[in-house]
Amino acid sequence: MSSNTPATRQQSPAPEKPALKDVKALLESDAFRAQIARVLPKHLTPDRMIRVAITSAMRTPKLLLCTSESLTGALLTLSQLGLEPDGRRAHLIPYENKKKGVYECQVIVDYKGLAELAMRSGLVSNIHADVVRENDAFEYDRGDIKTHKIDFRKDRGPAYAFYAICRFRDGSEKADVMSLDEIEAIRLRSKSPNDGPWSTDPVEMAKKTVFRRLSKWLPLSPEFRDAVEVDDDPSAAEPVNVTPRPIFSTIPAASESRDELPERSETSPEPIPQPAATKHEPVPVSQPAKSAAPAPAAAPTATMSAQDQLAAIVIGAGANFDQFKEWARGEGFLTPKDDPASFDEVATATASRLVRSKAGLVSALTLIAGGDR
Repeated sequence: MSSNTPATRQQSPAPEKPALKDVKALLESDAFRAQIARVLPKHLTPDRMIRVAITSAMRTPKLLLCTSESLTGALLTLSQLGLEPDGRRAHLIPYENKKKGVYECQVIVDYKGLAELAMRSGLVSNIHADVVRENDAFEYDRGDIKTHKIDFRKDRGPAYAFYAICRFRDGSEKADVMSLDEIEAIRLRSKSPNDGPWSTDPVEMAKKTVFRRLSKWLPLSPEFRDAVEVDDDPSAAEPVNVTPRPIFSTIPAASESRDELPERSETSPEPIPQPAATKHEPVPVSQPAKSAAPAPAAAPTATMSAQDQLAAIVIGAGANFDQFKEWARGEGFLTPKDDPASFDEVATATASRLVRSKAGLVSALTLIAGGDR
């Protein structure tokens, strides 16, 4: 019998799939916690940075395939900058390094992250970036944006330009505008023109592109310059075989806002923003068998009280009241003076705000409930 027949052929075992628990163990280790604690600025804590990073891994399962060196290195870089990989200020993006045959984690700093760093410099009083659409009233003349008026009662039409304005504390301003063709040329030179933030947040990436070009004219801090260098695409000069697609013109103006948890006071820590949906498959996490499955919660409806809707969302995410209360207190939704004994005792205003942000609430509580199993 031939040695190549199925009966005798030796098959190599399938590689084990990386699990979220392995990444959690790496990021929650005392050694890594001590590393980021040494470089984090005062406004961030190691616990929060690690928690946001684990949430990013849940949202982007391919991060579990990245080498541990690239993942921890990316997080240390963001820790030095004082930016969270929350999908708003900065992103952790898995890239396939075909030369090495591995996935590596790289940092992409968002427009909001660059704006935050610029504001920290103390030289800037206000930064604004926006998209210009076909039916907007827009006028740009010799470096000055004369007007940008939007009639939200009408369809704004497709995007055709993006701009950024920086106002300094002395009252002076600097602005820059880029056409859609200029933005598209930069997108097509990027490492992942049809994946990552260019796919999920094209408008924000376009704002960042024009703000980065504007920043070359601004006297900003070395910290800001470091962030721009970190975000430089190493493959920008390499040709990318990609067919252009109208990713900006097909996006309606109403979709430019993201589904996030409610806004908070300046003294309260921000919650971890979560996307409304994800295209990735669920992360495989091995869990011990339970003796009994909890009864499914009723789906929240408009006829239910805010407290009952909140209870249905929390229980549906697999969490209990004590887990919810601990999370809500840690995120600033409940103050130390608030000590509800049940969902019925949660203030109506607080319950209503959380119900309106169902997607972010479910994502955060699902992470907590999964980690406690």
